[in-house]
Amino acid sequence: MMTVTGSHAKNPAEGWDVSVAAKADQGETIARAQILVNGFSAYDESFNPPISNWQQQLKQQGQYPGSNAVQVIATSDKGEDTEFEDLWS
Repeated sequence: MMTVTGSHAKNPAEGWDVSVAAKADQGETIARAQILVNGFSAYDESFNPPISNWQQQLKQQGQYPGSNAVQVIATSDKGEDTEFEDLWS
């Protein structure tokens, strides 16, 4: 199973900066990565050929002040999804 991680930090100008990453286990690769911020697609990319590591940073996302949710979905070359969710306000 893949490892998917993420973090957020307050952006001095507006909103939040979101950093996420995925790492595939041995014998597995990442075919697609998606990031949803507060339920809306902020990033969606398919990789051909599939990759073993992925990192992405999105700047000025979400609301400040307010409740926020970031969902990251990494899809393996076998079609299996691994998800990570970060909720904060």
